[in-house]
Amino acid sequence: MKKIKIFSILLSLILIVSCFPQYAFAAETETQEETEPTTIPVSEMPFGTVCIQNGCHTIEGMKPLAGSDKLLDTAQSAFLFETNTQTVVYSYNPDQKVAPGSLAKLVNAAVALEYCKLDDVVTLTADINRRPSGSRHYDFKNEEEVTVETLIYSMIHWGANDAAIGLADYVAGNQMGFTNLMNEWVKKIGCTSTEFGNVHGLSSATSTTTARDMAKILIAAMENEQLKEILSAMSYEAPPTNKHDAKRSFRTINYMIDKGTIEDFYDTRVKGGVTSYVEEYGASIAVWANDVDDRFDTKETEATEASGETTEAAEDPTASKNKHYVAVIMNASRTFDPNQTWKAVYYGNFNEMTKLIRVGFGNYKVNRIVYDGMALDQMAVNGGECNVIGEARVNIDSVVPANAHMDNIYKIFTAKDGLKAPIKAGDLIGTMQLTYRDSVLAEAEVYAMGSVTAAGKNGISIRSTATRSGAGGNGIWSTIGTIAVVLLALAVLYLTFNAYMKARIRARRRQQRANRRRTR
Repeated sequence: MKKIKIFSILLSLILIVSCFPQYAFAAETETQEETEPTTIPVSEMPFGTVCIQNGCHTIEGMKPLAGSDKLLDTAQSAFLFETNTQTVVYSYNPDQKVAPGSLAKLVNAAVALEYCKLDDVVTLTADINRRPSGSRHYDFKNEEEVTVETLIYSMIHWGANDAAIGLADYVAGNQMGFTNLMNEWVKKIGCTSTEFGNVHGLSSATSTTTARDMAKILIAAMENEQLKEILSAMSYEAPPTNKHDAKRSFRTINYMIDKGTIEDFYDTRVKGGVTSYVEEYGASIAVWANDVDDRFDTKETEATEASGETTEAAEDPTASKNKHYVAVIMNASRTFDPNQTWKAVYYGNFNEMTKLIRVGFGNYKVNRIVYDGMALDQMAVNGGECNVIGEARVNIDSVVPANAHMDNIYKIFTAKDGLKAPIKAGDLIGTMQLTYRDSVLAEAEVYAMGSVTAAGKNGISIRSTATRSGAGGNGIWSTIGTIAVVLLALAVLYLTFNAYMKARIRARRRQQRANRRRTR
């Protein structure tokens, strides 16, 4: 019996000793390097460029919200851009080089207004007669004294090529010098595919532009309030000059802003723009349009802001807002009545711009998809006591389909490399892309909403259960411990069984002695 007890004590000691290496290994794992974090795959494109290559939330966007399938009948290229949200809603061959035609006159006017004032008086020279043969003109005379305002109005709204030459000579001394100024101006505003060979855009194989560049040009031109007002005028009355005793007036040839010419094309949402028709190029147009009445009447807006009143859209950060479009149609086909060659039966630029504007206003809305302080999602933190919640620090509005729900806009997170504890509230922890279908609507940086401390710093021990290389010695101790446990279990079973059998033997002997007493 003593041997058995001694054997049991020895087995227990072996089991206790085998446990020491296990605790030592556990303590060691707490100080070892942490395992690599599980992060969201990082895009090969740096932040800020995804919206260009894979999205629409910039004028350079290559994947418009509505796609790039052919929507219009004859236009060689088209572009529909919402300026407030910087969303490319639709584009078709937006970077294909095409002839600008009279749309070049918009650049002429923008450059001229950088060097002179509207009331400057220009004495025209015989150079104005060097316009393309048979092209539109305003019948200005040599040595006629006219204002810059008259020249720009007649050039923009009447397409007068003699006016374009007169402005060029006044500003730069000659047409070539002014052409160079025009080319410098378009490069300065970010046009990469536009180059002019003359000051009016006609009869020059070297004059090229794109629908996207024309949108940039119109946006830049509207920054000049005087030019913006000229582009939105429906008519103009030129004052008398030294060569014309009477006033001369004309209506714009932009039928989308003038109800009095061809009412079918008139659209109250179109606020202004410039048009072109050249037989060998086709019909083009660039306009801006919105669904608010903002035709240079800012008094009501200023009064509202001064009173501190807020609109429903301002109270609800996700409420739909007004749309402000810049739209371009390049080189659409124009067809004429065979019996009346002067009468157009299909204008091309006006017909197809009407369709494009209707699509933009009828099929899409503007919503706030991200707002400042918005909780976005959780990101795993390597070695942290918990995940970190990301938040946006910016308001982002975007055009979305009219029937779109926020649930259909997906967030794709990219964690910052080496996202590990500790993290402080406000730290930049990654970036986010918001996508609808196959187009990226926006990109935003993601910041930590709260702090995340390292695991173990708050009294909680996190033990690794990962298989470690180079831990062969610990495996031996683990085997010894397992064997000791098995032997101890067998010893306990043996002792229990032995005690049970001895008890039965004692009971049997007691029963036998009792039986012998009865028989006596």
